Amino acid sequence: MDEKHLILEQYRIYNEMKESFINRTFAINRFFMILCAIFLFMLIFAKMLLPTEYFLLLGIDIFGIAFCVMWISNQDAYASIIKIKYNSVIEKLEEDLPKAPNKEEYKELTDQRSKKRVILVKDIQKWFAIFLMLVFLGNTLIDVANSIFSRIAGV
Repeated sequence: MDEKHLILEQYRIYNEMKESFINRTFAINRFFMILCAIFLFMLIFAKMLLPTEYFLLLGIDIFGIAFCVMWISNQDAYASIIKIKYNSVIEKLEEDLPKAPNKEEYKELTDQRSKKRVILVKDIQKWFAIFLMLVFLGNTLIDVANSIFSRIAGV
């Protein structure tokens, strides 16, 4: 196998693995986004139809918070995997090859991020998950306060 063919094969395998990983990450993020949206709509409808059912509302809030935490931890896990798999392992493989596309891509990405011209999709997704978690958490506090005040006023 000549050197040019080896470089081309390495580049092809690298891109296939990267695309597969990105597609899997987006599919999992889509799954968590849909679940959180379902819990958010359930919460809205429960508040409209059964505003005094505080345990139901609290349950929906807690499940929403739990799924947001799982979503955030999943994003962190995938970020760790990509650091190990793509940055460590492939960079070691690239040491024996004449070209190193992973190192060049990583250098370009860090240059772009340092200039604040690029906002990665994973950053937006993580902030969206944190925002949803804060919405559920804020609603939990409101539901707990309403429950306490209704018991005080009812006694």
